[in-house]
Amino acid sequence: MAAGSTNKVVNSQAHWITGPTRSGKTQQLIEFASEIGAPQRQPLLIFAANGDNRMMLAERLPEALSDRVATFTTSPAGFIQDEIILFWPLLVQQLDTVQAQFPLKLRPENEQVLATELWQPRLTDGRLQVEGWRESRMVRRTLDFLQLASQAGVPTEEIPAMLKAGMPGSLAPAVLWDNVGEALVDWQNWCLQRGFLTYGIMSMLYWQHLLPIRQYQLQLFARFRGVLADDVDEYPAISAAIFSKFIEAKRPCLLTYNPQGKVRLGLGADPDALLPLAARCQVTEQNLPTANSLGKWGDAFAQWIEDPLAIPALPNEVSLLQATSRGQILRITAEALARAIESGQAQPHEIAVIG
Repeated sequence: MAAGSTNKVVNSQAHWITGPTRSGKTQQLIEFASEIGAPQRQPLLIFAANGDNRMMLAERLPEALSDRVATFTTSPAGFIQDEIILFWPLLVQQLDTVQAQFPLKLRPENEQVLATELWQPRLTDGRLQVEGWRESRMVRRTLDFLQLASQAGVPTEEIPAMLKAGMPGSLAPAVLWDNVGEALVDWQNWCLQRGFLTYGIMSMLYWQHLLPIRQYQLQLFARFRGVLADDVDEYPAISAAIFSKFIEAKRPCLLTYNPQGKVRLGLGADPDALLPLAARCQVTEQNLPTANSLGKWGDAFAQWIEDPLAIPALPNEVSLLQATSRGQILRITAEALARAIESGQAQPHEIAVIG
């Protein structure tokens, strides 16, 4: 086990497990939870990348831990939403724009309708208009900008500058992105004044206002003994701030990371923002999966997809099926799977079809 080189002090109770898919990272997380234990009144906070992964992890934990270790499983999105609702009174004390009434989470369709109504003057006079975009698309994209920015730890006021830097000038004039920024600030304030919450607004409230409050941090450490997180390469950037607090407090931490993961890149995940945490942990590199795993061919597959004109030299373990139509390729793929099952080469639950 080797510690990453950095000028920051490495927390001996913080561990970073890195390795490819099916290399045993999740099993190490479960074993770590079993080793350190947790009293029932102060469980371990255990993260999974999304709701589906959380359910699978929650099913594995009781079998391994029995009732000896108390755990609380969640996802970054679920945790942030729960914390904002739970500590709403604390936010009311901190922010003048937040109303004391109980907050109401808006569903995406309600968010779309209300934002359209609020921005109707801007949509009508062309201030929020991109050639070729329908009104509904413009509203949805604008709201998505706020959500992505809040997950990345970017203040709402900085969104226009980032859009100007990242969007081609041929798409729209620079003034449009200034109008988008103004519309989002108005929308954010309008919602907070009425106690309306969207995921984008809750993410912004959490990293920018709630997490920095010392009183909240004390409550967080009083409620959870330590933090464990699986597949942090699929987490939004603001998750790093949560884990940093536990590392700084010298609480037990274990984070797993897949260098070949990044499944949610572009959908809010920011692997590069989480990676620096490794320098503050004891790092363990997991070996490649077993010899008969397709994981060892992952990089080669990615290269072949990026260069479709290349003629790959396929390994013996990989067969190439070719067809001239979608229907035909589906049929011969199904036939190949059926032969593999009938011959005993694979069981149905061992097969994954990627489309």
